[in-house]
Amino acid sequence: MVVMQIKYLGVAVLFLGLGACQSTPVQTGSGKKPEPAPTQKPKVETPDGVKIIPYERPEIKRQPMQVIVPDQKVQAQKFDDGHDIPAFNQLIKKTEAAFRQNKWSEAENYALQAQRLAPQSAETYLWLALIASHKNQAKNAESLARRGLSFAQNDAMRKQLWLAILKSAQQQQNAKTIAEAQAKIKAL
Repeated sequence: MVVMQIKYLGVAVLFLGLGACQSTPVQTGSGKKPEPAPTQKPKVETPDGVKIIPYERPEIKRQPMQVIVPDQKVQAQKFDDGHDIPAFNQLIKKTEAAFRQNKWSEAENYALQAQRLAPQSAETYLWLALIASHKNQAKNAESLARRGLSFAQNDAMRKQLWLAILKSAQQQQNAKTIAEAQAKIKAL
């Protein structure tokens, strides 16, 4: 029992010693003046009791910006139109021959095969649009020609595709599309 009391007494002395080490030092007259407290702007109270305390923030200064405009020339995107593929060229020739002989289904099959070889070829879309037009599928013809316009790389191909759009618009009797196609053809 005495041993237990000695242990408790030792622990108590240890805590008292640690407490004494952590006490705050007494200030001596070093001659330094205390720093003044920063001035605060007055608190603003709103009708609903919310207190708004503004804080210092440097003012944002407006300065004119220098605008750099890149070259306005749009670089032409080059599509792989399939003209370097011999099988594609043969299929386009077969499409043209079947089209001239009024074999629409055969021409369409050749054009679809050519499109699989070169899906970014505007020429395949032109042939498919012309074939659809001859099959009295005017909406399909217009859609195919417009898709071909996104791949057209020269003005001659664009003009042919706009002519296909004009023909399909005339079949549909769509005055707005006819006017649009005629304007685009004149611009080319």
